[in-house]
Amino acid sequence: MSCENDRVLPNIVLIGFMGCGKSSVGRRLAALTGHRFVDTDELVAQSEGCSIPEIFARGGEEAFRDIEEKVLADLVGVAGIILATGGGAILREANREAMKKIGTVAWLDADPDSLFERATRSNRRPLLQTENPQKTFDDLLALRRPIYEAAADFRFDSTGLDHDEVARNILDQTMRLRARF
Repeated sequence: MSCENDRVLPNIVLIGFMGCGKSSVGRRLAALTGHRFVDTDELVAQSEGCSIPEIFARGGEEAFRDIEEKVLADLVGVAGIILATGGGAILREANREAMKKIGTVAWLDADPDSLFERATRSNRRPLLQTENPQKTFDDLLALRRPIYEAAADFRFDSTGLDHDEVARNILDQTMRLRARF
């Protein structure tokens, strides 16, 4: 059963590179909209009963991406959610298609220096556990930026803004986009 609010406030799918604030902004968007906050990384970890770094250590990135794809497919048709995706979720076409079916796809972006600083605040980023994290970061960002652009309904640059400002702006842009259709 769908309520009126689900038709007025669509699902929002947040994509973007590590450190862009998808989870923090997503929680604030959920509070603004009354939607449930869902994080694909949390769902992946719950489904496997272990952390993301443990999944990477056990099966590598490919195993992680397989689980992530299933988690996204399971969310198609679920109403009333704000979804924060993993930074690499856009790498698979099946995931990009699922995201479009789930809701409005908003690309959170920021300047590369801000993204790197945020992404390296903790050691929870398996892809940055390399000899040269800055080079790995730069290479991944260069590879993914065009994919984010192609997958998104719109882009929002969060450089220098707090999470509440970003959430309000994302909601405003989503509603403006929705009003055109």
